[in-house]
Amino acid sequence: VKVLFRKAVVSTQSTGECLLSEIPESDLFDLVFVPGGLAAAEAFADSKLFGELYTRHNDQNKLIAAICASPIALNQHKINRGRRITCYPALAIRLDGNYKYSSDPVVVDGNMITSRGPGTAFAYGMTLLEQLKGKEVRDRVAKDMLYSS
Repeated sequence: VKVLFRKAVVSTQSTGECLLSEIPESDLFDLVFVPGGLAAAEAFADSKLFGELYTRHNDQNKLIAAICASPIALNQHKINRGRRITCYPALAIRLDGNYKYSSDPVVVDGNMITSRGPGTAFAYGMTLLEQLKGKEVRDRVAKDMLYSS
């Protein structure tokens, strides 16, 4: 599993291995994940490079994931419109009616996985793990972390 991320969290900065502009078009990841937060979501929505990365992965049926405000980036880049989706409730209007909105904590529709926000993040993480590594691994990790769904 290859992972690429770049996000600031509170006062801690995490950086990925490279910038989006440095990823060869031939490179595909198992999962493209967009973190939550309105500022991040709007930055991803406005990024042509990110839209190309999302589209390239979606076209190859790779996993696409977004939580909290970040599903607005999916909408901006026209990813999987018409499918079921969820996001932070106050931002559902910014999906412009292009999806079948759900109030479920986590929604999986084909290769697209979305979640509502901070309170659903653990269930979301377990769902991402299951999609990447299977139910057996997810159940083992959940048990070791004392998580019950």
